[in-house]
Amino acid sequence: MLDKLTVGMTYQISAWVKIAGTGSHQVKISMKKVDNGKEPVYDTITLGNVDGSKWYRMSGPYNYTGTDVTNLELYIEGPQAGVSYYVDDVTVTEVGSSATWKEEANARIEQIRKRDAKIKIVDSNNKPVSGVSLDVRQVKHDFGFGSAITMNAMHDSRYTEFFKNNYEWAVFENEAKWYSNESSQGNVSYYNADRLYEWCAENDIKVRGHCIFWEPDQWQPSWLNGLTADALKKAIDARLESVVPHFRGKFLHWDVNNEMLHGDFFKSRLGESIWPYMFKRTRELDPDAKLFVNDFNIITYAEGDAYISQIEWLLENGAEIDGIGVQGHFDEEVDPLVVKARLDNLATLGIPIWVTEYDSTTPDVNKRAENLENLYRIAFSHPSVDGIIMWGFWAGVHWRGQDAAIVDQDWTVNEAGKRYQALLKEWTTITSGTTNSAGAFDFRGFHGTYEVTVNVPGKEPFVKTIELEKGNGTAVYTFTVDGTAVDPVLYGDLTQDGQVNSTDLAAMKRYLLRSYELSEGGLKAADLNGDGKVNSTDLSIFKRYLLRELDEFPR
Repeated sequence: MLDKLTVGMTYQISAWVKIAGTGSHQVKISMKKVDNGKEPVYDTITLGNVDGSKWYRMSGPYNYTGTDVTNLELYIEGPQAGVSYYVDDVTVTEVGSSATWKEEANARIEQIRKRDAKIKIVDSNNKPVSGVSLDVRQVKHDFGFGSAITMNAMHDSRYTEFFKNNYEWAVFENEAKWYSNESSQGNVSYYNADRLYEWCAENDIKVRGHCIFWEPDQWQPSWLNGLTADALKKAIDARLESVVPHFRGKFLHWDVNNEMLHGDFFKSRLGESIWPYMFKRTRELDPDAKLFVNDFNIITYAEGDAYISQIEWLLENGAEIDGIGVQGHFDEEVDPLVVKARLDNLATLGIPIWVTEYDSTTPDVNKRAENLENLYRIAFSHPSVDGIIMWGFWAGVHWRGQDAAIVDQDWTVNEAGKRYQALLKEWTTITSGTTNSAGAFDFRGFHGTYEVTVNVPGKEPFVKTIELEKGNGTAVYTFTVDGTAVDPVLYGDLTQDGQVNSTDLAAMKRYLLRSYELSEGGLKAADLNGDGKVNSTDLSIFKRYLLRELDEFPR
C-alpha cells in the first residue's frame, strides 16, 4: 500500500469475506507498517466473526502516520490453518485530513443541525407590522446533550445546579440496573431510581433507561447464579414485567440487554433466542419507549463489524431496534476521523446512533479538553447521531476518577468543562432584531425549542414558544400584535421557503407528475381549496392566483 496512501490522511478500508466451509471464524483486517530501521507495527483495522458460506462486509478506519515509512502492507487474516476463505471488493476510501476535519465538520453542522426560520407579526387584518423588536433565545436542543447522574451526589446543590445548567438528558449510573433493584430474589425496590426520576421530571430533564439486563456474568444479581434454566426464565419475565411497566412513560429509551458482544450469561443458559425475546417483550410492555442495543469497543476500538453482525442477527430474529448505543470510554486519544469512519460504518444499518457513555481519561486536562471537543464536534456533525451522554462530570463521584472529570473535586470547572460549555454556547442560537416592511424577522438557528420575546410599540411585550424542527425550507411562525398564533401554514408555499411564487407552481406540477416529493408542510400548503387532497383543481387555483385572477386562495 506504500504508493497508494498519503501520510496524514485517514482512510476507510473495507473488504468482503466468506469462509469456504462451515463454522464461525474470526477474521481480522490489519495494516503492517515499517518505519525505516524500526520494528514493524501492526494496527488492527477491524475484526469480527464470519460464519461459513455467507459473505460479510468488514470495514474500519486506518490513520496513516509516519515520517519515513519503508513498508506498508494490508493483511486480511484469521481463520485457522487449513480453512480456505475468499476476499473480494477491497476498497480504500479517504475519510479526511487532520488539517481540515474541523472545517468540514462545521460545514456539516451548519447543514444538518440548523434551519432557516421566519417570524412574522401581523395586525388584526393579517397585514404585516414592521418595526417590532424580537429577542429569540434557544432554551432546548433537538440533539440530546446529557450526562449520567448518581444518587450519591444528589445531596449537594452544586451537583444538581451544574447538571440543570449544562444537560437536558439524564441516565442513571446504577439505580435502574437489576442488581440495584433486586439484590435478593423477590425484594424489589425502585426507591433511588424513583427519587432520581422525580428530580429529573421536576427540572424538565429527559431520561434514558439503563439497563433492563446486563449480559456479562459479573454484573448479575448474585442470586441468579444458582437458578435452573426454567427458574432463570421466570426471573427474566418477572424483571421485565416489573421494571418496564414501572417506568413506562418515564424512560424514553431502554438499553434492553447491555453489552451482548462481551457476555453470554443469559444466552449460554437459555439459548440465543432469549436475546430477541427480551426486545419483543419490552416492546409489548412499553410500545412507546425506544429500544437500544448498547456496547463498548465500537468507536474506541475495532469491534464495529461484530456489532453490525449482531444487530443484523437480532433484526432477522424479530427484535425491533430503535437506536444503537455506542459507549465512548476513551483513554489518551480521541481521533475524530477514526471516530467518524467507525460511525460511518455503523450508519449503514440506517438506525439512529447515540454516544451513550462518553468520557476520556488523561491527567493532562488540556488534552482532555481537546479529546472532548474532537468527540463532540465529530459526533454532532454526523447525520446519524442523535445524542451524546457524558458518563459523569464531577471528580467526586466519577467512576474513572479525577482524570476523566470536567469538574474538579473542589467544583472548579476545569479546561475540559470549559470546552464543553463553549461548545454548548456555540451550538445554541440567541439573536434579536426587528421586523422588516413585510412584518418578518429572519434567522437561522439550531433545531430545538425557542422563547421569543415580542415588543410591539405601544403594547405590552409578550413571550411565545416555538419549535424549530428539522425540515426543508424556511419554518414560518406568525403572530398577531396581541400574541395570538396565526395558522402556521403559508398556503401555496410548497417548497417551504417562506414565499409563494412560480417555483412553488413548478413544484406542484412535478408532484402531480410524480417526479417530486413534498414535505409534510409542503403537502398542507398545496391543498389550496381545503378538500384534503392535492390534485389538478389546486393546480388550476394556483395558476389563477399567480395571474392575479384571485386575491387569495379559496380554502
